[in-house]
Amino acid sequence: MESGSGSCAAPEACCGPAKGSSGRFEDADERLAAVFRALAHPARLAILRQLADHPASCCGDVVKASPFAQSTVSQHLQALKEAGLVTCVIKGRCCHYSVDPDGLRLADGLARSFFDVLTPSADPALQG
Repeated sequence: MESGSGSCAAPEACCGPAKGSSGRFEDADERLAAVFRALAHPARLAILRQLADHPASCCGDVVKASPFAQSTVSQHLQALKEAGLVTCVIKGRCCHYSVDPDGLRLADGLARSFFDVLTPSADPALQG
């Protein structure tokens, strides 16, 4: 295949496993990537702040406090839920969303561990 053609004969060889597979990546890396994907949208950050200030909010409450349509808020809440950052408790016909403190602690620990590996040590012998 020509260089620069925009496609790859064996994408798994250079790009890793297909979406949703857990091929060669560590579970912690898969989980952290899911959290980062969920946090990568500013609307989701705003929704998380809203839920932190108003736990057990139904989707309609979040919609009223945001400039987003109900369908958009629902999609963002689902992404946050799938990433383990919010919980949903069904009461009657309404799902009440809250920030998941266990999910946040896990995400925080994973992120700290990841960034600790990337941060150079403060070893005085290395500071010339």
